Amino acid sequence: MKTFTRMIGRYVLATAAVVLLVVGLLLGAVVYLGLHYGEAADSRVRIGTLAEALIPTADGLQLDPARTPADWLQGYAWAMVHDDGSVIWQHDLPQNLNKHYTASEIASFSRWYLDDWPVFCWTADYGLFVAAMPRGSVWRCNIYNNAQLMNAMAAGMLPALALLLGVPAACCLLFSWRGARRLQTIAAGLATVADGGTIRLPTDGFAGELADTVNRTSEQLRRRNEIIARRDDARTSWIAGVSHDVRTPLALILGWAEQLEQDTALPAAARQKACGIRTQSEKLRALIEDLNLTSKLQYGAQPLRCQPTQAGPLLRRLAAEFCDSPLAASCTVALEIAPDADKAILDADAALLARAVENLLHNAACHNPGPVQVQLSAVRTGKTLRITIADDGAGYPPAVLHALQTGEAGENTPHILGLHVVEQIIRAHGGTAAFARNAPRGAKAVLVLPVTEDPAAR
Repeated sequence: MKTFTRMIGRYVLATAAVVLLVVGLLLGAVVYLGLHYGEAADSRVRIGTLAEALIPTADGLQLDPARTPADWLQGYAWAMVHDDGSVIWQHDLPQNLNKHYTASEIASFSRWYLDDWPVFCWTADYGLFVAAMPRGSVWRCNIYNNAQLMNAMAAGMLPALALLLGVPAACCLLFSWRGARRLQTIAAGLATVADGGTIRLPTDGFAGELADTVNRTSEQLRRRNEIIARRDDARTSWIAGVSHDVRTPLALILGWAEQLEQDTALPAAARQKACGIRTQSEKLRALIEDLNLTSKLQYGAQPLRCQPTQAGPLLRRLAAEFCDSPLAASCTVALEIAPDADKAILDADAALLARAVENLLHNAACHNPGPVQVQLSAVRTGKTLRITIADDGAGYPPAVLHALQTGEAGENTPHILGLHVVEQIIRAHGGTAAFARNAPRGAKAVLVLPVTEDPAAR
């Protein structure tokens, strides 16, 4: 709401600034014109002063000798004096003008023009002093009106100005307020769409096209989300159903294979084949479990049963269990845990975290042909625990590394479901998993997990 309030304030201020700017420019223009042309007008001798400078002498009327006639009459085209209708003194009077005027003619040109010459008159003791400005230099207009009307106009000038300024400002405020309300509705609708909701905004007003676009976007997202939800539900149901249907016959195959493997009455070749059937069946069971787990983790169907878990005992137990498994025949594990990492407390689901470490240890044992040395280490850095599982085997193939680091799997990318499960488990615990080649050879996986406060240190 504060954003739209500021928006309205900016609109109002911008409107007021424009109005004030226009008024300021008008006033500035008036002042400039008044100063520019007023100075030129003020440079002339005023008609009253010029009339007083004409002094009667024994030889007739003469201008005050303190200044030359040209200086006195600067800005005027000509001048003359009438007495009883006759010209008794003149200066540069045009030849085409009369030298005698009747009372009506004098009354006419004293208010307007004399033969298109704008003239100004002044009554003195010696007669009527007349001075003319150059043709086209002055507008002479006689304006008259009712005094009450002029007074009313003068009194209403300020209210009219306030009205002229207030009406545009009020209109801008009204339009801005209405526009802000509509934009606020659209912004709230976008927030709802971002949160996964569905909206239906009114499409009238100046923002109608934008509201219609938001409505269509919301509808498309709703339909797409429904399709994705149905597809995800179908996928999850299919995986769960297939896993359930496969688990029972697979358990029978494993049981029969173990019986045949341990039956001494069978030839060695037959028991070796039974061992191979059991090994491949165990791989298939692990694959089914990984498929179920990754599906549940991806769609949030696998709840995390997090409890305070000490990192050192968990890693030592996993290393010991691996060493006791048949995989240890071709793989040795070296465990190295720093003292501060040994006492680090993780808020974790111990079973899922153990599954991630076991997957990495099994990969090192199963995907390398010869004896492999695995280094399982843990160090603490600040509020994170860094678990590294590195081996000296063949390392990850380039296609696998590309798929793990970029998330893009090609047509020929090898099976990486187990490593994908590791990524999902670590990410569900708020950590990160990184895979790279080990130096000088082999594969390396680095798991970074957040460390909680040690309860014993409180």
